[in-house]
Amino acid sequence: MSTVFTSKFFKLIQTFDKNELKSFEDWLRSPWCNSNRNLVRLVEKVKKYHPAFDDSKLTKEKLFKKVLPAGKFSDRRMNNLFSEGYQAAERFTIFQRLSKDPTLQKKLLLKEFQGRHLDDWFFKESEKEIGELEAKPAKEWEDHLSLLALHRRIYHHEDQSRRMQPGGQTIVKMGEQIDLVYLLEKAAIIMEKIFRNRILKDESHEVTQDLEVWLKASKGIEHVAIDFYRKRFAYAEENMLDQYLELRTAFIEKYTSLNIKEQKIHLFALLNDTAFLIKKKLLKITDNLPLYKLGLKSGILFQNGKLSYATYAMIVGTSNLDKNFEFTDFFISHYTEKVDEQFQEDCKTWALAHTHYYRNDLESCLNMLQTHNFNLFHFQLIGRILNTQVYFDLYLRDETYEFYLFNYFDSFEKWLMREKVWAKGNKFSFIRFVQKCRSLAKFYADVDPQIEKLNDLFETQDSIQSLAWLKQKKREVIALKKAVL
Repeated sequence: MSTVFTSKFFKLIQTFDKNELKSFEDWLRSPWCNSNRNLVRLVEKVKKYHPAFDDSKLTKEKLFKKVLPAGKFSDRRMNNLFSEGYQAAERFTIFQRLSKDPTLQKKLLLKEFQGRHLDDWFFKESEKEIGELEAKPAKEWEDHLSLLALHRRIYHHEDQSRRMQPGGQTIVKMGEQIDLVYLLEKAAIIMEKIFRNRILKDESHEVTQDLEVWLKASKGIEHVAIDFYRKRFAYAEENMLDQYLELRTAFIEKYTSLNIKEQKIHLFALLNDTAFLIKKKLLKITDNLPLYKLGLKSGILFQNGKLSYATYAMIVGTSNLDKNFEFTDFFISHYTEKVDEQFQEDCKTWALAHTHYYRNDLESCLNMLQTHNFNLFHFQLIGRILNTQVYFDLYLRDETYEFYLFNYFDSFEKWLMREKVWAKGNKFSFIRFVQKCRSLAKFYADVDPQIEKLNDLFETQDSIQSLAWLKQKKREVIALKKAVL
């Protein structure tokens, strides 16, 4: 991009889609919005280069001649025009947001009614807005904040007649909403701190005191979201499985009563809990599948309508482990398009290859892996894991695959050591996978195997990828060797 187009004006209009750019042009043509005709001409001349604005013909000098043909080139004048264009684009984006946000429109309208002393209109519209917000089955935290603001504006209005009504319901409602805003947002922050403590080694957030204060403040308040947080904060190591199952059942039954933010918080927390309990051998890997299915059906798993490639791969892997191939096929055909377009080919190829493997069609799996170059590092990594598994199974069927398998062990391990995307510590579990897999293959190749030596192969089970698969292969190898002995 030419240095001229590093200006804030061009950076902002680069984010406009075609329809927005057309609307912006119409906006500039309106005398009510803009009085500088040069801005209209500026957009007219550059719109054909949108959104990249990287044409070599676009220089300040050439653009100046097109927009201001009668003047002598002035760098400062062009910069001033860009600056004015940016300010106009700012106002346009604000207007766009306002036109799409009825809640914000109502909020501003109520302020205008109050400021213009149209009290009857103000109170009527305020009560209407309160009624609409209260009728929502699942309120966002912003809804609670809006209710607080509405009750507060009514209570502190210059007309004190409502403030002095018997019962003081307005002040009571204010208190209820501020409690809910605090409790919901504080609980979400505590949850995030707990999560960060678990996954980030260099962070250690103190949550004990926060929890004590939160639990005391929430006492006696009945709210479905707060009840979910209470259940989660009550987790104890000795009976975590029972508490997890109770919370998961409640979530599946009542998630529609939670707002979108809380749905995401509790679904992902349950998925993390499931992974933790799987590691503790209290659940199976496939116990994640009902949660993933709920997340797909409800839309909770999607971010701006998109499914992450990591979640996509996790769902395929879990479904195939469960031998639920009907769901896997449905998922691939219906949800691949929900992944960002640039990742779709990698996702679909790996998913089909993985499904072929678990359907015991090893040749089709190997063919797909060897004829596709994965672009994403994530799929390069798990693709190599899958390739190793295919070669290992083919070796158990046909000893002529021994050469290919051991060569692949070496190339995979060298690739891991050479790869600079990850730090050494992050590679360790994958290196351990290759090492353990090689040990199993060597045992299978041994003409006089000592089966008892395999008993200690997974004695140190921390940080090994695909540990369940490795243990299954260990059982298969022992059974095959015993059948020969």
